[in-house]
Amino acid sequence: AWGQQRSSTSAAKDQSKDAQPVVRTFGAEGGYRTEVSSQTKGKLSEEDRRQASLLMAQVFQHIDKARHEIDADDTKEALEEVNKGREAIKAIRAMLPRTTVRTRATAPDGKVIYEDDREVQESRIPLFEGMLHTQTFAPILAARRHALEIAGVHVVEAETIATEAIADLDQVEGQLGRAAKALEANKAEDAAKALAQAQVRGVEFRYSKEDTPLALARDAIWLARRSLEENNAAQALVNLEVARLRLRVYRELLSQDQRREVDQMLREVDQLEGQLRQEGTQPISRAERARQGHTVTQWWDRVNS
Repeated sequence: AWGQQRSSTSAAKDQSKDAQPVVRTFGAEGGYRTEVSSQTKGKLSEEDRRQASLLMAQVFQHIDKARHEIDADDTKEALEEVNKGREAIKAIRAMLPRTTVRTRATAPDGKVIYEDDREVQESRIPLFEGMLHTQTFAPILAARRHALEIAGVHVVEAETIATEAIADLDQVEGQLGRAAKALEANKAEDAAKALAQAQVRGVEFRYSKEDTPLALARDAIWLARRSLEENNAAQALVNLEVARLRLRVYRELLSQDQRREVDQMLREVDQLEGQLRQEGTQPISRAERARQGHTVTQWWDRVNS
């Protein structure tokens, strides 16, 4: 857990202590039973959290440099950058607490039928707000835009990142390992793909409501409504185009099961755009314009709900 800041004195005490084992037992007495125990060694101070975050930002800079070296046909320098990134990850691993999880299952007669010990470690590293700068994130955002293949649409602009980014240490470490092996085998193209995957899959962005593409779509919807109130179909079309593009971007940030409502709104936007384009040859009544305005108002309400 990444909790609140503590004093250096209490942090030093935390570092010297290991958490007591946590034991959970499943199953009824006399039947099959499974016991899971976990014990964590070490605790992370606020300063160590900051160090881990800073080192993680360095990892992504090494990844970007490695990609540039591959583009320049300098695989030796690219491998050096990849290895520097892997060294930074080792340093992060050394700071992070480790938890030993023991699982033991027994039959009704008490005989052990399954037993396993494994060590796990936190793999999600928050990148603090002060580190959300262009040098680190612009290459990541560029890779994500390319991967999503939305022509002419910026998936996430750097200036909209105002909340939080979480790095997946396991994902990045795995892709760096693949890149290193590929470079050692002179397979530059495979290495480039692995590094791109580290940028695309290795970071999760979290947004406040005001910083999402949805907020930009909302603003465009509001302007479209105002344009319809003023009986300005041409301007309404411009605003609806912006809303549609931003809704498409927002849709790409959602999981498959969350996209249905956005898809429905996109269909409705397309339908209204078609109606507005036909108005040059078909005069529209005041009642129909009011109906269009009501439709856009409903979108506004749905976006703000």
